[in-house]
Amino acid sequence: MTNRPKRKRRVPKLCFTKSQNIGFYATFRDPTSGSPRKRVFGNIDREQAEREYAKWLTEFLNNEPQAIRPKRSGQRRSSNRRVAVQTAIEPGSLAQIADDFLTNVISAQERSDGDQRQRGTISRSTAAAHRRHTHDFLKFLNSRHGHAAIAWLQLSDIEMRDVEEYNRTLARDRGLSASEVSKRMQIVKRLIDRAGRPEHGSQVLTWNWNGRDKTYGRSKQQQRLPSLAQLQAVLRESDARGQALVWTAIGLGMGPTDLSQLRLVHIDRESYDLRRSKTGIDRFGETPPLVWAYLKWHTTMENRQLDDLVFTTRSGHPLVHGKTNAISLWWNKLRSRLGESNATLGGFYTLRHLGATEFGSRPGASIGEVKRWLGHSASSTIADHYMKPVSPEYRPVVMWVRQRLQSDQLD
Repeated sequence: MTNRPKRKRRVPKLCFTKSQNIGFYATFRDPTSGSPRKRVFGNIDREQAEREYAKWLTEFLNNEPQAIRPKRSGQRRSSNRRVAVQTAIEPGSLAQIADDFLTNVISAQERSDGDQRQRGTISRSTAAAHRRHTHDFLKFLNSRHGHAAIAWLQLSDIEMRDVEEYNRTLARDRGLSASEVSKRMQIVKRLIDRAGRPEHGSQVLTWNWNGRDKTYGRSKQQQRLPSLAQLQAVLRESDARGQALVWTAIGLGMGPTDLSQLRLVHIDRESYDLRRSKTGIDRFGETPPLVWAYLKWHTTMENRQLDDLVFTTRSGHPLVHGKTNAISLWWNKLRSRLGESNATLGGFYTLRHLGATEFGSRPGASIGEVKRWLGHSASSTIADHYMKPVSPEYRPVVMWVRQRLQSDQLD
């Protein structure tokens, strides 16, 4: 039996790419798992990159054991097909930290649909968004450091420029809003803080989080209200339930989730008293005559009882449950029938903004009243947004809405 010659050890080469703003990098195989890894040097001068590469290569050749190649199982596979390698997750790695964060924090805080809002709990939709943001950041790290890099990356391996580049990718490349960028960066910080727990080795950053360069997303655009002609066209095209949805959203400032949880016990001809599900803040006040007239008309036709939901789907489910939002689906179809699009007529939530504009511009309206009507617990900034003279372009629709809300005559 002839001895097979020993395989020559591959020396990682210094490379450069413009992809995802990685810059200079070197690829090599993990000595334990055999999976490819990437050492990123970043977008720096070539001379500086060569110095850092030489320093890193010396440490790699002197300290790293011979990298093993993944074993092929069974039949020989074609060269253009990737060989699957099961990568073991190292203790204290970002993959382990993220799994602990999603299991013991996000899943533990998630409340079921319909449960009362409690301090320290989040809705299912918010929990799903946190999971997406977590996976998005981990996917970004894999793209910079190599396939399945999160299985071995420790917190000390994360550099400031990794976080800064992720921040820039969100704000500039993806064009997210400042609010969306902030939410994703908060998830990154929560993962970093989670690494400080004893079970993860009490890891801490080697650099100052507050010292990083921040990139903010695009500013929030001013809310566009429907014109008088658009609103009247929506009402003409809607059935009894649709008209009741529209006027309740305008007259009581309700979004899709609020409408899906509204019951007859919460409202009568004189007043309403309910809690906004998003913030858990009590809302109460006088019921606009037109809102009650439409609700009475709709609930009588549907034979609703006192404890029944006012609005349901055809199958009897709440309008918003799980990933289903029947109100948004109905609104989008209605908008298409009218020849409108999101560019010309906003989503259903724009009706809440229209109602808030009308309520906040009433003579003598106070900040406390506007905040109670909105169901907000935040500062008066939101209330101040509506407590100002109505813009000339929106004055016709706001004045028409104000007049209609005080009438009890159906269209």
